[in-house]
Amino acid sequence: MTMLQEILRYLPDAYTRRARIFPVTLVALPLALVAVAWFGDELANLDEGVLYGLLVWGGITMLLAQVGRGAGKNKEPKLWAAWGGAPTTQLLRHRGKTNKVVLKRWHKKLSEIVSDLRIPIPEEEEADLEKADAIYEACVAVLREKTRDREKFPLVFDENCSYGFRRNLWGLKPVGIITSLLGIVLIGILAFERFLRKGLEIPLIVVIAGIATLVMLLVWLFVINKGWVKAQAEAYAVRLLESMERF
Repeated sequence: MTMLQEILRYLPDAYTRRARIFPVTLVALPLALVAVAWFGDELANLDEGVLYGLLVWGGITMLLAQVGRGAGKNKEPKLWAAWGGAPTTQLLRHRGKTNKVVLKRWHKKLSEIVSDLRIPIPEEEEADLEKADAIYEACVAVLREKTRDREKFPLVFDENCSYGFRRNLWGLKPVGIITSLLGIVLIGILAFERFLRKGLEIPLIVVIAGIATLVMLLVWLFVINKGWVKAQAEAYAVRLLESMERF
């Protein structure tokens, strides 16, 4: 068993790894690159005795994953409010932009799945928008529970993981910018103090670490934003509602 396999044994389910731990890992990546740049030679000579240290770090990462989830989850209501409601709720509204033929079929399916709730007709929705949205949200909650089997609904699971990843990464954006800036500064100090001042050539590993950290900063600044999260949220919403065809 490789070191990586041994570490993965201590990690939780796939959703937690993909949607919670991976965002935290990306936040910490610039600092890891700094360590590689500063101590590359020493790290290359470490034996598998470092495994126990990595396992401890895995535990710390688990803790940070909860922080990452909170950072994204806590901001989610504000995101939905800015969008005009949760994507699934918007797709189920008569006043939304959903294809009316598709919408009629989704409503029919929901009526069969959640038989104790009556799906509002257009006039009822218009008369009480808040009540209509509450009904749609209740239906979606039931649908989420019925599609938790990742083997039966792999596409729903994948889209949900991707949405959780983007949401939590966006929630960690301020921290990610800070770690990237710190990484750039530390790698710059290393390049100047250890090599440029002595007239030495900067090692390739330091150059690569510096470029990678700069790229991470650009990604945090220009890629990870509300629109990036919204695109995936909408993709998950569509996939979740389409899953009703499997019932």
